[in-house]
Amino acid sequence: MNDTNGTTGGARLTLTFDAFCATHERAWANFVRTQVGHRDDGPELVVAATKEHLHRNWALALRQEIPAAYAWRLLKEHLAHWRAAQSEPIAVQTAAMDAVIDHFRHQARISLETLPERIGLMTAILDLPEKQYDCVILRYCLDLDDQEAAAYLGTSVATYRSNLRHARRRLARAIGRPDLAERSKEEQ
Repeated sequence: MNDTNGTTGGARLTLTFDAFCATHERAWANFVRTQVGHRDDGPELVVAATKEHLHRNWALALRQEIPAAYAWRLLKEHLAHWRAAQSEPIAVQTAAMDAVIDHFRHQARISLETLPERIGLMTAILDLPEKQYDCVILRYCLDLDDQEAAAYLGTSVATYRSNLRHARRRLARAIGRPDLAERSKEEQ
């Protein structure tokens, strides 16, 4: 937003940027928390860096086919840079893991009775290919609807649903729960 002359166009850009951030900022922060837990001010710093980058390039973002997908890529880049800058490796905190697993279990309507099952699910989620991982996090951890999640990923709703279905099948195989894969077929 290099328009500093106070024109109506600059005001419109500012207004659209503010509205865009208000719409997406909560999901961005929640996504970062799934990656780093509530570690210090990491989520806030990553989201702030993303917003600053997006603000500087807002006109470019608006020219993208799907601005939400452009912002999602920026968020993931800033998250990777923040994680790389940490002096010690970051492991997702236990509380964050528990929250992710519990939310996924509730949303996916599955029960995991033992600690090894819960750890197995978290490991399986972390081992998913990036697109499938993002689908699982957007749907089951951030509660985004299919259209909003597909927009973040810059894909069609059908492609998003296909990636989510494949993720559920992969998770079912990884944790030895064929009932999860069958439920995935029923949701098609």
